[in-house]
Amino acid sequence: MAAASTSSPVVSQPQFTAMNEPQCFYNESIAFFYNRSGKYLATEWNTVSKLVMGLGITVCIFIMLANLLVMVAIYVNRRFHFPIYYLMANLAAADFFAGLAYFYLMFNTGPNTRRLTVSTWLLRQGLIDTTVTASVANLLAIAIERHITVFRMQLHTRMSNRRVVVVIVVIWTMAIVMGAIPSVGWNCICDIENCSNMAPLYSDSYLVFWAIFNLVTFVVMVVLYAHIFGYVRQRTMRMSRHSSGPRRNRDTMMSLLKTVVIVLGAFIICWTPGLVLLLLDVCCPQCDVLAYEKFFLLLAEFNSAMNPIIYSYRDKEMSATFRQILCCQRSENTSGPTEGSDRSASSLNHTILAGVHSNDHSVFRKETKMRGGHHLLRDEQPPPPERPGQGRV
Repeated sequence: MAAASTSSPVVSQPQFTAMNEPQCFYNESIAFFYNRSGKYLATEWNTVSKLVMGLGITVCIFIMLANLLVMVAIYVNRRFHFPIYYLMANLAAADFFAGLAYFYLMFNTGPNTRRLTVSTWLLRQGLIDTTVTASVANLLAIAIERHITVFRMQLHTRMSNRRVVVVIVVIWTMAIVMGAIPSVGWNCICDIENCSNMAPLYSDSYLVFWAIFNLVTFVVMVVLYAHIFGYVRQRTMRMSRHSSGPRRNRDTMMSLLKTVVIVLGAFIICWTPGLVLLLLDVCCPQCDVLAYEKFFLLLAEFNSAMNPIIYSYRDKEMSATFRQILCCQRSENTSGPTEGSDRSASSLNHTILAGVHSNDHSVFRKETKMRGGHHLLRDEQPPPPERPGQGRV
């Protein structure tokens, strides 16, 4: 009896510890996680899978070529060597790598998913998360830059190249961290009960965080562009009372409105459905989110293809540079920056700002003329001091 009572704690203690330690499944196949989540893992290619793969590869090729063309155009045309275009080039780089990540995904989806290990599956998803985060962060940086520029009544910000590099480094650092988070621990490999249905190796909590992060970024962009539009509209209405060119002011306002609608519309159309689907995957177990997953994935992929169109093809100078590159022509703009190129660098920016900037000066001049005084404008330089003996005749 004594021997039995002494030996019983020795046997029960390991059982108690084993029951409380989390069980990890690093050595399990991808099919194990897909079967637990209820996500279908194909064994052979069907018509839908082939169609999705073919369309996805086509979009990826367009994404890479279009964004590569943007980067080359900004590099060869000296008139684009300003902070806004450096951010646009970084956006093009992010979308270019997004195209590569989607290209890798297309060749490792469908039945090919079964060949992946846990590490390669996390790598596949991490590449997409990294490039998508970099693209969204660049869109936010461009919105902030435009906000600063418009409110300072400048065509380009006076941000130094060093600060632009710092911004770009911060963007990519944040993107890499976001993409690496699931691989370094925020997954469900050791918490199998909280795995997502859409991403069977991702934790539900991470997907909620990812969706909220992007939605908050979207809200910030809406606020920034709404503030810009309200400011320009207010100044345009005020200047129309003092200027003889109300039509130009109205055209400027409408151009800005169209740009804002296109930017925000593309973001809403491409991203909101997928983000809502992620939240439904966690908050609505009875919802059949897997039926729409591939469609919304392609929709999000299209955003990287639309960014070059929105931010570059609306710029006449950029379009001309594209034609020169594709036709192997040499432009005078590639030889070096010209004096006053700051005013002619961007037709998109000029459409938004030029009318406001010039008419605003005319308003100030009229007001100061009525007062009989002289007002020194922001872009004007003070007159040189008179030399001794050079009095007015």
